[in-house]
Amino acid sequence: MELRASSPVTLGGPRCPDLAEVETWIGWRVDDVHGSVIGRVEAIRLDADGRPLWLIVSEFRFGEGRRFAIPAGDAVGGSGRVWSPHRRERIRATAKTVGAGLTPQDDRRLLSHYVGGAGADRAA
Repeated sequence: MELRASSPVTLGGPRCPDLAEVETWIGWRVDDVHGSVIGRVEAIRLDADGRPLWLIVSEFRFGEGRRFAIPAGDAVGGSGRVWSPHRRERIRATAKTVGAGLTPQDDRRLLSHYVGGAGADRAA
């Protein structure tokens, strides 16, 4: 199977990481589609069935305390790093939603944010 950069991002693609794998990612560095540093995995939000839904990423900057959410099903981890196929701008835009905690309504907003902008995240 050939992967092409122009293919749209699909949440929860064919190889979704399981909870045991994602738990090992806590503390790992997170990079966007272009390799730019976003922060570190701080926590995992699970769906109703106990599967990883979102990776909560804490920004490196001190003082701001911003947190972002990236789809766990889109992420790939290895060697102390997690890679997200989304652009930095799209990831950072989730800070408004993540805040102190996530509600089911926030989950729906985040899903809409990533699914609605999948075409904008195509690797250039």
